[in-house]
Amino acid sequence: MSDGSDGQFSDYEEDLSAKVKSVRFGDLPSYREEKLANKNEENSDVEYEDEYDIDSDEYFFDYDDDGFSIQKRDSANPQPPSSKINTYQPSEKLFKKYVNKINIDKYEPKAQIVLDHSERKAENDRIKIRDKEDRATVEQVLDPRTRMILFKLLSQGYIEEINGSISMGKEANVFRATTKDGSLCALKIFMTSILPFKDRDIYVDGEFRYRHGYCKNNNYKMVCNWAHKEMRNLQRMHKAELSVPEPIVLRRHVILMSFIGTEGQCAPKLRDIDIPQSVARVLYRDCVIMMWKMFNICKLVHADLSEFNLLYHLGNLVVIDVSQSVEHDHPHAYDFLKRDCTNISKFFRKKGVATLTVRELFDFITDITITEDNMEDYLEKLSEKASLRNINDMSAQEMIEEEVFKNMYIPKRLNEVINYERDIKKAKDGEADDLMYKKIVGFNEKLGTVDTPEILQDNSVSDSESDSEEEEENKETSKFKNNARPRDESPNSKKARKKAVKEEKAEKRKTKTKKHIKKKRDKGFNRK
Repeated sequence: MSDGSDGQFSDYEEDLSAKVKSVRFGDLPSYREEKLANKNEENSDVEYEDEYDIDSDEYFFDYDDDGFSIQKRDSANPQPPSSKINTYQPSEKLFKKYVNKINIDKYEPKAQIVLDHSERKAENDRIKIRDKEDRATVEQVLDPRTRMILFKLLSQGYIEEINGSISMGKEANVFRATTKDGSLCALKIFMTSILPFKDRDIYVDGEFRYRHGYCKNNNYKMVCNWAHKEMRNLQRMHKAELSVPEPIVLRRHVILMSFIGTEGQCAPKLRDIDIPQSVARVLYRDCVIMMWKMFNICKLVHADLSEFNLLYHLGNLVVIDVSQSVEHDHPHAYDFLKRDCTNISKFFRKKGVATLTVRELFDFITDITITEDNMEDYLEKLSEKASLRNINDMSAQEMIEEEVFKNMYIPKRLNEVINYERDIKKAKDGEADDLMYKKIVGFNEKLGTVDTPEILQDNSVSDSESDSEEEEENKETSKFKNNARPRDESPNSKKARKKAVKEEKAEKRKTKTKKHIKKKRDKGFNRK
């Protein structure tokens, strides 16, 4: 179509443009018309600026019925301030309920559920109010946490009901409980909030079972470790067939064990009964044997053995309260053992029993040459020796020696000996009786090893003679010959000795296998 000819819709376009101008813009500004007029005259390849040539950051259009005008704006997006108050909640809490609905992490349905649950739990714990009622205790041990443990024991069927207190101590209370079959058991609950017994470090520090440390700052964790320690000690002693309560179950700081008593009555403590001298003599012997088994079989030291921790049940002694018991290699094990020996000897001495001295009892327990086979013979010899003396009429020198022994340092191993040169010199001079560790390591007066106790060596004279005869026979049959030079050797004897050695070596060379024959023989062995 030519430029001069009229198009099919030319009239419509003209009318439409006029209407649009009149409706939307009205009369255009003069600079607008000049721009449009000069637009066709300029080169089309040149890049033009915005046709309005107005910075959008500084101006905006305001349209009205008469046309439009350009006004300068004060801000990027002015909003009139509103005086309406929507809510009184802080802005960070206003949309908090929608936090769980927005997740930009990788889609993991199970992990998201756990995350939501942990967030809700943390929120509940944050706003939970705690007061003294949450830690209040009844009978010094029953706090809310302990009640929950008892409820679990009831629901799991270990016990049916709890029927009252048996005893109250400085570290725990013991209650009587009944099982479903009607039998009785003892429930020991350790104190967690009120702790009269606080000096526990001496019984734990240095022990191999706690070589990785334990919690000292948290009383609850420390008491749980204390209960766990007693549970393991009871299991070890019950396995060795010692007379102790049988442990059943442990729940944190609560131990359920067998009941010691008859007809619902708890067995009395040893200090609360009046026993005749004949019965006391038998009980003392049983207690000494029990201490020996505890040290040599269970590898434990009670550390608090006295008439307060021994029950008298059906004519026998029952050991209780073993939470503070330590292993035999504990740094203070010998100090605890000497204290136990002192307590036992002191109590039975009051009952008229001819007891052993503290050192004799200590040596009996720690002597490695004493076994279950020769134990009875050893005790017989000691009882005969104790019956010949009067412990109540000890001299001042004997009492001093007794106290010195109680406070004396006794090494448990040879590497703990302080001055071994002095001890060797004493042994050579025949003063080996003063060596306190002689029986612990199994040495005799000459620092040689022994297999039988010293007190039983008199009865085994024939055995020693037979042993000496065997040693002489072994010396005769042995091929070893001592060719060392004597200390006071004369020149003539030295020449004779050297001449005899040369002749002996010459005889050996006559029957000696040649070297090339040895090589052939070794090659043949290697081929095979």
